[in-house]
Amino acid sequence: MKHNKKRNTAFLYECLIKELTLAIVRKNETMKQDIINIIREHFNRHTILHEDLQIYNQLLETKLTGDIAGRFMYEIRRDWETLSRKKVFNSQTALIKQINETLGAEFFGSFVDNYKDIATVGSFLQSASLKAKQRIVSEDRMFQMLTSETNETKVFKHIDNLTYNTFVNKFNETYEHTLRDEQRLLLTNFIISFSDNGLGLKCFMNEELGRLKKEMTSLIEANNVSEKYKERGGKVLSKLEEFSKTPINEEMVKDVFYIQDLIAEFSRNED
Repeated sequence: MKHNKKRNTAFLYECLIKELTLAIVRKNETMKQDIINIIREHFNRHTILHEDLQIYNQLLETKLTGDIAGRFMYEIRRDWETLSRKKVFNSQTALIKQINETLGAEFFGSFVDNYKDIATVGSFLQSASLKAKQRIVSEDRMFQMLTSETNETKVFKHIDNLTYNTFVNKFNETYEHTLRDEQRLLLTNFIISFSDNGLGLKCFMNEELGRLKKEMTSLIEANNVSEKYKERGGKVLSKLEEFSKTPINEEMVKDVFYIQDLIAEFSRNED
């Protein structure tokens, strides 16, 4: 049976995230907002597609030893079958219709670099209706994927590497140097914030603002820092304090991005 990617919830979600990232890179505000609206409508925490996606993600993100992989597969498929498949199908139909009308049919031709894994998961979950030979092949592929060793740590798996690298490279082209680790984390959390109602970004920003304030305070209190830098540092601290009391938006993310760079500059001067 040929895998129908339009009925694979994880594939639909990955494509939306990729196209959202490209819209941000290309500064296409209309497409960006269209995709954000689609994600919020169809993948918020109260939707059945969100529940379906979580099942896909468990299989995509889990590595197990052979002795428990089989049991895990059984339990996951039982969870998948427990969801109302009719409701999932109808929700997918509504999502596909909105994508066709808003983004165009060519959207489904988006390249997703982990599509093979996504298709393996989709085929396995839907394999109950297959003939015995096809079902065994599908289950074996799923088992091999779960038990295969990997040396690659995949953080924020719902952003494929090609899309993320495109986004980062665009910043590198206009920003004079490659991004720092904290800037990569900031951008990654910003990208995925459109799919989780900003929860991940809020958690990251809370910790990052605390770290930046602590580091900035330490720098301006150092004896060898000039009055010029102390004055600039004081303004940065005031800005960071304002951020702590302000809802996160795109402008704040941009400001924090440059403050991260400024503090790194202060640190170099101190050294």
